[in-house]
Amino acid sequence: MDKLPVSLCMIVKNEEDFLDVALKSVRSVFKLEDIVVVDTGSEDNTKDIALDNKARLFDFEWCDDFSAARNFAASKAENDWIFFIDADEELKDVDFINVKAFLLNINTAGVISLLDLNSNRHSSLARLYNRTYYTFKGRIHEQLCAVSGSKDIILKNISVSMVHHGYLPEFNKVNGKLERNERLLLNELTEKPDNPYLLYQLGKSYFCNERDYHKACDFFEKALNAGATPSVGYTYDLVECYGYALINTEQFEKALILKDTFSIYYNDNAQFRFLSGHIYQNNAMFIEAVECYESCLGAIGYDQTGITSYLSYYNIGVILECIDMIDDAIGMYNNCGDYEPALERLKALT
Repeated sequence: MDKLPVSLCMIVKNEEDFLDVALKSVRSVFKLEDIVVVDTGSEDNTKDIALDNKARLFDFEWCDDFSAARNFAASKAENDWIFFIDADEELKDVDFINVKAFLLNINTAGVISLLDLNSNRHSSLARLYNRTYYTFKGRIHEQLCAVSGSKDIILKNISVSMVHHGYLPEFNKVNGKLERNERLLLNELTEKPDNPYLLYQLGKSYFCNERDYHKACDFFEKALNAGATPSVGYTYDLVECYGYALINTEQFEKALILKDTFSIYYNDNAQFRFLSGHIYQNNAMFIEAVECYESCLGAIGYDQTGITSYLSYYNIGVILECIDMIDDAIGMYNNCGDYEPALERLKALT
């Protein structure tokens, strides 16, 4: 296989829990040779881990600006093509033929698929770009923007899959990261009070690990009212998180309105249909809920999340049990494999 003219760039601080896995996945899965790690003030073994993985290590004085750190890292790369991941992410699969062909399009940014292990949701994110065409802007939850100043960014899927470990609740540093993000977002929001992306990210900060669903709902609603539209990439995640936050705050009728508003845009997405099933279920619309869950079964591309199999079977079983169709419910639970809640229901019913 030919060497890809791509450099990995990463910014880190106190990431000893994750960094070794991230860097080893880059070397073994993507096989990139130029690895740039920019440290913003680590006090643990982060720097040693970077050097052990043959990364080129640079220090950057933290200034509450993620874009500044990202762009500094890119300036140290040996190649114009930059692939970036966070220290708490791990590469799982790369289609090298697809990526090699993609690199002929120097004015296009490459989109990867990221599975968040905390929420079991997939996101599509731009992570491969040419620094002569694109740069980062925004102090927090930075975004790629054209160097020319144009608002347009050309995106293309590059068949790279990754997982995100970092916000799993068992890691002690999670709350500190979320509180830091919240502080930076609120600071930036004072300058751009009607920015829908900032409002969305604040909602995500409160949504993560069930920190405050009510505040999450407030910011998600403000983001939609401020102009977040389906043509913008992050809006799907906004709608999905908002839907679950509404369910968790028992705003079931409002969740139904949200589903009806956006189903025209997202109903071909199995994750959205699964959310729709939950919304129908909590509004006692059981026939519609079962139809949504059934439509998720066997859907392509979501097998890691369970919505195409045991989670949908389980929810159908719960509905059937609620309407006293016990034998049919048992059949659904039996389709769930070793999913513990289903095993508990089987034990109770049999």
